[in-house]
Amino acid sequence: MTTKTAPEPAPTQTLSLPRLRTAAVLSAFALIPATVLAVIAVLCSDRFAQCFEQGCDDTGGVTDTQLGWALAVAGLALVLVLAVPDRARRAKELRVSGLAVQLGAELTFLGMILSAA
Repeated sequence: MTTKTAPEPAPTQTLSLPRLRTAAVLSAFALIPATVLAVIAVLCSDRFAQCFEQGCDDTGGVTDTQLGWALAVAGLALVLVLAVPDRARRAKELRVSGLAVQLGAELTFLGMILSAA
């Protein structure tokens, strides 16, 4: 007696909706120690030491407004990822896009801090 079983589809590696929320929150909280490490790296640089000794006001061309906009975009993207309801028609696409924008804005923010080194 032989029984035929249908082949099972291969498991897909997709992120579920709650995991996207978790990833967004973890990314937001990881920005805090990453910012501290970036500031420490800038403070340890030779350029900062020379500016500290000679009293220059050069910030590497980055203004506070640019840093603020990068953080604002990251914050708005976090709110988008957290606020999209699970039953929305395109919840997954919105959350994946929001997470990508959030990560991009956070990396831009850190890059602007490190550009002052």
